[in-house]
Amino acid sequence: MGSTYSAPVQPAPRVTEELDKPILRPCERPHPQETFDQTSIASDSFYGKIRAIYGQRVLKTQLEQLRKQGSYEAFKLGWHPKFDIEKLQGAKCTISSPPTLLWDSDVGKWIEAACYFLSTADGKGLPHASEFVSAIDELIAMMAKAQQSDGYLGTYFTVVDKAGRLKNLRDMHEMYNCGHLLEAALAHYRWSEDRKFLNIMIRYVDLLMKTFGPGENQRHGYPGHPELELAILRLYSLTRDPRHYAFGRYLVAARSQREPSLGGKPFFVWEAEQRKDTFFHASMASIDDGRYHQWHAPLHDQDTILGHSVRALYLVTAASDLDGTLLNDANRLWNDCVDNKMYVTGGIGSVPDIEGFSEFPHFLPNSHDEGGCYAETCASIACMMICERLLSQKLSGKARDVMERCLLNNVLGGASLDGKRFYYANRLATCGNEVADRSEWFEVCCCPPNLSRTMGLLGGYMWSVKTKSQTISLDIYLYMSGERTVKLPSGEIATVEMSSEMPWYGKTTLRLQAPVGYEWIVQIPEPEYAVIFNVSPPSLITSTDVEGYHSLFLPARSTISVTFDMPVRLLAPHPATHQDTLAIARGPIIYAAESYDNTKMEGE
Repeated sequence: MGSTYSAPVQPAPRVTEELDKPILRPCERPHPQETFDQTSIASDSFYGKIRAIYGQRVLKTQLEQLRKQGSYEAFKLGWHPKFDIEKLQGAKCTISSPPTLLWDSDVGKWIEAACYFLSTADGKGLPHASEFVSAIDELIAMMAKAQQSDGYLGTYFTVVDKAGRLKNLRDMHEMYNCGHLLEAALAHYRWSEDRKFLNIMIRYVDLLMKTFGPGENQRHGYPGHPELELAILRLYSLTRDPRHYAFGRYLVAARSQREPSLGGKPFFVWEAEQRKDTFFHASMASIDDGRYHQWHAPLHDQDTILGHSVRALYLVTAASDLDGTLLNDANRLWNDCVDNKMYVTGGIGSVPDIEGFSEFPHFLPNSHDEGGCYAETCASIACMMICERLLSQKLSGKARDVMERCLLNNVLGGASLDGKRFYYANRLATCGNEVADRSEWFEVCCCPPNLSRTMGLLGGYMWSVKTKSQTISLDIYLYMSGERTVKLPSGEIATVEMSSEMPWYGKTTLRLQAPVGYEWIVQIPEPEYAVIFNVSPPSLITSTDVEGYHSLFLPARSTISVTFDMPVRLLAPHPATHQDTLAIARGPIIYAAESYDNTKMEGE
């Protein structure tokens, strides 16, 4: 089979360190999905206006497309004409994974996004709220009926290929779908406090935990597309069930292990033999090449990030939600990604054939004609997810700056301002007859609902708050306009309001109010692009212990202003890219430049 990679990297022998160590509680780091609704983003601000487009138009557009495509009705378990074309037999792959395999996850992401907007709408800015509520209720009712007696929930392998259920974890996305449906159920429970959907998904998780794991009577498997790992760890944050934490950690640490019970073979090789399947994707050099599916080596043996970009970054997201060596591994691979394999726009993935990473650092062509450039929207969202997890563990100006760059360039560019068209790939240049128009929808439509859920929980990326005794710690991640209410251990309330003119002007005002006797510790970011950075009153800056941040110790009621200049910059690429180009930037925004060969530029 053809491959972008020249030869496979052999998986390492089984390493028991991460699987056999005692289970520890993860760091107390709330996820943005648990805090987003504590922040009200100002409706007249830059981010408020962008978010309104999603609440007023994008969610409606996506619901219509899901109905048109067939994925909305799929949970009724009826036959769809697309199944005639894409039917598999016993989970054997004769083509790349059919798009219908992903329908469940697309519906899950839309439900998740809608629940975030419903949680923060308060009857405002969501004109189709009643339609969304009805759709969510109908979908959950369909799922309840579609769920099998043992807890399994999956439309394709219930309707089309019953014999193939859970027999091809490498290609068939069942665990991936479960992860997105689980995240949707968590969002639904947070919004509605109704456990029906959550109970459906916990039943499915129970089946997977019973079937897969390190036990003697379990299959030692893991997802071919990471996602379930991070969802299970989020479930643990709600349930505090140690089985959920153990399963999430297992799914991260077990990848690439060669179990004696499998004849010393990697799980996906053993699994293919069981179904007598010799097919492997063109993205793989051989059947035991694990880079694309992220089982080429344990995380702690990887020095460079490889393979499918979203798979890799979802796995790193889960690792960054853990502790010990896995958190260190996440840091190392994220740094390799952003230092050596990320575009100036925060785009990630330079090899279109695998939607992923090159083997070589700084291989970052701008267009397909030059040999690459994919920069999938989902990959930049995944990078944002990692940045937030790393920031929640330890403040870093670098992680903050990367999160902002991804959001304002590659992510927000993923949808048109009318809310009806979307990018999957975000190329930096086009050549010849290439076009870079957004599309109304995609056969594999992971990116549009992923955009919506990111915009829905945007307040969770803005800042984090911790309280201890009578000290309130506020860490600012993104300069945005909004207000957050903080419940104090005493039962009293504190508030923080930020008014910012970013991303156009470096001017922000912060107003803090807490009961008498409390104090604030505020971490203010100084972006990499900022010059003449000032905090007023200037005497408030007491420490710059964290790179890219200033520490302020403030009384209960305080008002401060932060100002900085953002001159226009010309950014040159790394010499190893062999790109004879410059990028124009001001602040966090990377600007596009058009040329006379663009036929749409009338009169230029």
